[in-house]
Amino acid sequence: MSGVISTVRCMSGSKGAISLRLAMSLDGYIADEDGGYDWIEPVASPSLDTVHQLPFDDFLDDVDVVVMGRRCYDQGQHRDYAPLGKRVIVATSKPPLRVDGEEYLEFSRDVVNVVRSARNQGQHCFLFGGGRLVESFLVADAIDHLTVGIVPILLGSGRPLFGGRHPKLGLRLVDYSVQDCKVRLVYERR
Repeated sequence: MSGVISTVRCMSGSKGAISLRLAMSLDGYIADEDGGYDWIEPVASPSLDTVHQLPFDDFLDDVDVVVMGRRCYDQGQHRDYAPLGKRVIVATSKPPLRVDGEEYLEFSRDVVNVVRSARNQGQHCFLFGGGRLVESFLVADAIDHLTVGIVPILLGSGRPLFGGRHPKLGLRLVDYSVQDCKVRLVYERR
C-alpha cells in the first residue's frame, strides 16, 4: 500500500458515499443468536498492531447520516448518535410513535432510495447494522465502501453478515490495519 486512507471522503473525493463499517466474528457473524455483541473484546497484541489506525470516533467525524435497522433502533442504539448531531434513518415498515427530543430520527420504508439520495447530495452515509439492512443495500448494489473488523472468535452460530441473496460485487482492498488482535480490512468497489 502506497498510502494510508484516513477518511472515506479521501477515497471518494468530495462526493457522497455509502459506507459499511462493522465487526464480524471469524466465522462470519455480526451478532450472537440474541443479537448481542459482547464478544467484541480487545485482545492485547502490541507486537502485531499496525502503526496507522482509523479509530471509530475519527470515522464518525466524517459521517453525516447513520442508517440502522429496526432491531438496532429497538435496542436504543440510535441514542448514541444524538449527541453527535448525526441524522439517523431507521429502516422499518412500521414506524414507532415519535418521541420528543428525537428530531434527528427518520423512519423509512424505502431506506435504500432515501440513503442514495443523501449520498447523491454529497453526504457520507454510514450503514450501522444489522444484517438485513446490509443485505438490502447489497441487493440494490448501493454500497461504496466496506470496512470489516474481524474479531478473533468463532461463535458457531448467530446473525450472519452476508445472507447470500446479493449479486456478485467486485471489491478492491484499499487499506488494512491490526489493533488488539482485530484485523480491519477496508474495501471499495472495483
